[in-house]
Amino acid sequence: MVIAALLLAAPAIAQELPMTRKGLDSALAQYFAGADRNHDGRLDRPEAADALGFARQMLTAKRDVEPFVMDVAPDGRPRIALNENGPLSRGGVIDLIYRRTDANGDGFLSLAEVQAVGRERFDAVDRDRDGILDEQERESAKRQMGLFQQILGAGQ
Repeated sequence: MVIAALLLAAPAIAQELPMTRKGLDSALAQYFAGADRNHDGRLDRPEAADALGFARQMLTAKRDVEPFVMDVAPDGRPRIALNENGPLSRGGVIDLIYRRTDANGDGFLSLAEVQAVGRERFDAVDRDRDGILDEQERESAKRQMGLFQQILGAGQ
């Protein structure tokens, strides 16, 4: 999931998207250090939620396995709806991104894991593979990040 880095890198690049891979690594390292409240060199789910501006429950709540729920419409007909606590909910998608970023599956995010996803995202928008984002590539990345944040309702 290449887009995973958008969520994790968004706060670090909200002001200005780094132009180089090295610049992105540096921005993520600075942001990671500030997010690591207990200074143990890794982000747990509450730290990640705080850093991303989400309520802690977005990353700590137990998820239902069912993506949809059945109920009855006002007219008496059965209907299907998205389960607000399921894997396709906003919290479920954020949880999926967290788990995808946690490459070693230990339940925590290391700086190396966050930077690896950031580099993956950088490489995806660096169309000419020169290691530098030109203005068109930067604008494309910003649009994608903005769209992703809208979909997730970032900061809520």
